[in-house]
Amino acid sequence: MIQSDERQPFTAIIDTISSETLKRLLDVSMRLSSTHRLDDLLSLVMQVATELTDTQKASILLVNRSTGKLHFTASTDSEVPQAFEVPLDNSIAGWVVQNGRTLVLGDVQSDKRFYANVDRDLDFTTRSMLAVPLITNKGIIGALEVLNKKGDASYTEQDIGLMEALASQSAVAILNAYLFHQSDLLAEIMHEIKTPLMAITSAGELLSRPELPADKHGELVGMIKRESLRVSQMTRDFLDFARLESGRERLKKEPVDVVEIVQDVMHIAESQAKERGITITKNIAPDFAAGAEDAQIIGDPNRLKQVILNLVSNATKYNRRNGRITISVELNGTECRVRVQDTGKGIAPEDVEHLFERFYRIPGSERVSEGSGMGLAIANKIVEAHDGRIEVESVLGEGTTFAVCLPVTAVSS
Repeated sequence: MIQSDERQPFTAIIDTISSETLKRLLDVSMRLSSTHRLDDLLSLVMQVATELTDTQKASILLVNRSTGKLHFTASTDSEVPQAFEVPLDNSIAGWVVQNGRTLVLGDVQSDKRFYANVDRDLDFTTRSMLAVPLITNKGIIGALEVLNKKGDASYTEQDIGLMEALASQSAVAILNAYLFHQSDLLAEIMHEIKTPLMAITSAGELLSRPELPADKHGELVGMIKRESLRVSQMTRDFLDFARLESGRERLKKEPVDVVEIVQDVMHIAESQAKERGITITKNIAPDFAAGAEDAQIIGDPNRLKQVILNLVSNATKYNRRNGRITISVELNGTECRVRVQDTGKGIAPEDVEHLFERFYRIPGSERVSEGSGMGLAIANKIVEAHDGRIEVESVLGEGTTFAVCLPVTAVSS
């Protein structure tokens, strides 16, 4: 095992690095400083880390301040569950973060700090590892790891120096990306809030005028109440989205009764649908009822109910008067599908691809939509946190179907 205080600093081995590698580091440094999208930034860091060290895989773990654990933020060629975390006190990355030191292990499996659940959950076998802390002027924000040197070779002093140099640049870039994203989100929410605030201000100013007819007072007070509730909902949705996106949201992990969720949603949505003469029906496939004995969904029932309710509420708002909504549940191989189908006017293909963007509204829907514009973005984040996805099919003039696809887990007998 090599630790950072047992060897020469990077400056002492820089002469051994080829000019091509140094040029690559300079190029990466420039790209890191100009990349503000976090996903693109993390992908770049992992790609460069594996290239520089001739390694099979790279991972980035960031400190989750709300849980006190390390959030497994990204991994090369792996679908990382959004809520996947490792402990600080019983993991290799945790040791690196807590001690602020580089660690090299030739035999990871025999190290008592190795958190074996990572290999199991990501279907990977870790043999060797080089892990370095991500250090900023705000403190240590996480760890960058490269796993399994190709050819089962040992990590070299040059590998360590390159990784520490890359980590130093990456840590600052990651922190800046978070700050940029937060300011971007704040700018968007402020832009969206301006409209209801202007309505409230205008209504208040009109109410203060003595010449205003008495019969207009109730109308303006009603407007103030509606727009105040809208601002409140926007704020809650903004915070909800931020927690989900950052991984700070702690989702429950328990068996989920999807049929019960559908029944609850139908009951909640009934009055809203009745006002527009819309009929809501359910269709529970026989194969799901039979398969549910051997397979189940593990997740957060309340959050999944929030997703289905959002889809049904949208299907009601954008449906035709006296239309229909059908909620279907079926088991399809290793996943459960909950479909919400409406008989509305449909969504154009160019709009479908933007549906899950925050604050996106379909052109022409402003009169119908009075929400925060973040409902589908939040729903998508919740489903992704359950390792699922939302699919959309729409035909103009006929209607739209949203399908929530969730993995099922076999029940041991």
